[in-house]
Amino acid sequence: MRGAFHSAWLDVRRPLSVRSPKMEETVQQRITNSLILQNESLRKPQGRFDEYWQEVPDGELFDDRAIRCSERCHCPDAYPQCQDGVPVVMDGCGCCPVCARQQGDVCNTVQVCDVTRKLQCIYSDAFFTTGICRVRRGQGCHVGQSDYRDGDTFKLDCRTQCTCQNGTYGCVSLCPHENVRPSAECHHPQLVKMHGSCCREWLCESTLYEDRKKHCQPYTTEWTPCSTTCGMGISSRVSNANPECQLKNETRLCLLRLCPTKENPEMTIPHGHHVRKNHVCRATIRSSNPIRLTDEGNCTSVAMYQPKFCGYCTNRHCCHPKVTTSKKIQFRCVDEEGTILIQREVMWIMKCNCTTVC
Repeated sequence: MRGAFHSAWLDVRRPLSVRSPKMEETVQQRITNSLILQNESLRKPQGRFDEYWQEVPDGELFDDRAIRCSERCHCPDAYPQCQDGVPVVMDGCGCCPVCARQQGDVCNTVQVCDVTRKLQCIYSDAFFTTGICRVRRGQGCHVGQSDYRDGDTFKLDCRTQCTCQNGTYGCVSLCPHENVRPSAECHHPQLVKMHGSCCREWLCESTLYEDRKKHCQPYTTEWTPCSTTCGMGISSRVSNANPECQLKNETRLCLLRLCPTKENPEMTIPHGHHVRKNHVCRATIRSSNPIRLTDEGNCTSVAMYQPKFCGYCTNRHCCHPKVTTSKKIQFRCVDEEGTILIQREVMWIMKCNCTTVC
């Protein structure tokens, strides 16, 4: 073949005057055939890809990544036998079933990579006809103070698991039952954190009450003395009388007596005035007119009341509440944002007495 090619080349170099038209046509045809035969090995893939071969027209060089698939498929008779875990997919021509190429395998547009594992055929050079199956990493995620790579799985907390997906992350609950409310037969269901478990559990009112009642030892302290001797003050105590059976600090407003003013002359009791014979004080008195209760801030009771107060004692005795209860009273509070209604516990005096303990 090479001899024929060189011979034809020498013929071309001869002066045109010594060649006839017929000889000229013969020489040109021989040159064309020789060039096509030399390019044949470049245009036709070798070995395993022979069954996908289609001749490229116009003498173009074969490019595996721009392969022209034939209109008719010519597939091997045997169905591909893949290794365990390797799926069977259609080739790049959409013609024949092949085993999906895995991480590190040689690939091209016919022998495709396993997309279920996010593998892509990576070519190291623009002119290479084959590549290597590799995972192309997407963008990572920055969450809080931590950075995660694309595909990483992490936990926001013990109940939430997230996965980074190309710059964004999606999360799922590890406690899906928390989002499913119990049936209507469960009265006043509550999500309760259980000992030794991150996920909370639904407990019905009866179950919750009975369970805590069995294990809860009641504990409640006495109310502390009112923080003021006149005007509105604060009293507090510690108690576990709550659904969680946890010790909590409770507060209530207290009003032993109104501070003496011109509007409340009965609060200034002269020694011996209105005191019965053989008694040292007028212990319990009631406001002569309905009043609105005012807390230590900018809140005033919605309704008007005639509460009882503790009076003043003589002979260096002190007047203290003897019997009290707590009453929920609604207050109207005004601030820069507007008016709101709140409900607060208020000490309600039932009876006072005079003692030598001050």
